[in-house]
Amino acid sequence: MRTKEEVLDRFLRLFSGREDCFARQWADKQAGTQGYVPVRRPMSTADVLDHIRGQKTYGIYLLRYDSTVMAAVIDADLVSRLRSGKVTPQDRDLVNREKRYLLTRLPELSREKGLPCLVEFSGGKGFHFWYLFAEPVPAPQARSALQIIARRVAPDFTCFTLEVFPKQDQLAGKGLDNLVKLPLGIHRFSGRPSHFLHVADCSPWVQLEALRKVRLIQEDDLSQVSDAAERGELVVHPKVEQWAKEYPELALLGDRCTALGQIMADCRQSRTLSLREEKILYGTIGFLPRARTLLHHLFQELPEYNPHLVDYRISRLRGTPLGCKRIHSLLNLVVDQCPFPAWAAYEHPLLHWPDWSANPTEAGAERVINPRDALARLQDAIGMVERFLDAGPASGNG
Repeated sequence: MRTKEEVLDRFLRLFSGREDCFARQWADKQAGTQGYVPVRRPMSTADVLDHIRGQKTYGIYLLRYDSTVMAAVIDADLVSRLRSGKVTPQDRDLVNREKRYLLTRLPELSREKGLPCLVEFSGGKGFHFWYLFAEPVPAPQARSALQIIARRVAPDFTCFTLEVFPKQDQLAGKGLDNLVKLPLGIHRFSGRPSHFLHVADCSPWVQLEALRKVRLIQEDDLSQVSDAAERGELVVHPKVEQWAKEYPELALLGDRCTALGQIMADCRQSRTLSLREEKILYGTIGFLPRARTLLHHLFQELPEYNPHLVDYRISRLRGTPLGCKRIHSLLNLVVDQCPFPAWAAYEHPLLHWPDWSANPTEAGAERVINPRDALARLQDAIGMVERFLDAGPASGNG
């Protein structure tokens, strides 16, 4: 009982909002309506217990009386046209690809900014990215930091809309401000429970226990957030800094190109790629000087990785990289294409790479431009020989 009281109390402190009021969710499925009614008293651990048991569902008004917040949220909702159920197979493929990219890219960018978040399936039409603070922080400062993150990734999505909560910097008049449904409750309209995605076990008490390890954000962390990424600078979190040093081409192209970023996210999650996605990787990354090193690094995470086939397909590359229009057509992307300089008559993702040459060497050939590349090329060659040796001679009596 003491342990349960402790985790309930921690939940109440982490997800606290306005001091004198919270809200209860209601839904009328027959009428197709839903909403919230204010509960004008402080929330208690007994209310939290009712919430996680599914008996009632509550939300909180994030803004406190002094215009500070203990939590802020980026809300990612599926666009209305895709919630009707009348969607094509192409729509479903696009939604799934964008969802995987959203759940990878937004938390990564947040960590790069020094603002870790908890990702929650909301039980309704999308996901909540929770930013939890060690102490109350000024709402304008929290909103500004989250808006920088949201603006950075919002243009990459057509299936999801991003919104920052709270929406106001301070309380005004008699209004209660915008509210957000608390995590780990049942959505009264959909009937589905919400849960944090980083915990494999979705049972409420296991999810609550996981909150003991949550890293809280300090106010100083907010002051470090800038719009450097919006000015075109690639910001890398220390945990992925070594990866970015070894494969700077992938780090930069995945950050600048929506299509490549989505496919690379699937590679890192060891998901099977479609033939079109493979074609895009070969048709872009395959034209870089370190094509073999980069493509083997991406494909080795996939279940069907065949190193000999990767080498063969690279050797067959000819012509020029796949253009942006062709890539968008292959993936059914409807996001705006990247703005390139006027001199770029033929637009393709490799124009993002600062060392890209307008007159590259023969497709598939890797040229050594410095000792580091020479070393990487030698390691790649050694790896190829080792893979052939591991394969060994064919066995049999004949």
